[in-house]
Amino acid sequence: MTGLFRSRTTRLALLIGGLLLFYAMGVIVRQQYGIGVVVRNESGETLRQVSLKVESIGDRGKRYNLRDLAPGRHVRVYAQPVTESHINLEFMDARNKLHTETVVGYVEAGYCGNAKATILPGDKTKFTEDIDPVFCGKSWLEFFSAATPTLSPAPRT
Repeated sequence: MTGLFRSRTTRLALLIGGLLLFYAMGVIVRQQYGIGVVVRNESGETLRQVSLKVESIGDRGKRYNLRDLAPGRHVRVYAQPVTESHINLEFMDARNKLHTETVVGYVEAGYCGNAKATILPGDKTKFTEDIDPVFCGKSWLEFFSAATPTLSPAPRT
């Protein structure tokens, strides 16, 4: 029996099978997290009362309250969409003006992917999204992407 595992072909087949299983587990786990949304503050001023809200018919969505976001900082949150919903970003600027921006226009329960909201100077915003209604094909890599850290470090004083 030990001779079987010494075979180069068997070891290669086990390695490939293990990698495929690891990938499939990553797809299943990532699918459970929903939409990863990164909020970047490039406005030059602190954004206060930052939150993401999943809005849907019947108000079944959840609000994700984030911390205040200093200039140059970013934060990522995973939002769970519900049937026929959209994801809004809300924040107060330095002039106490409330901003509500749609980050993702249409998602449903089971969708996954990533979206990015960048707050720019002069009340401008930029949005990108990569939403997949079928499955999260990037598997574990979406958790470790250098472009979307879960929390940026607190500023040093």
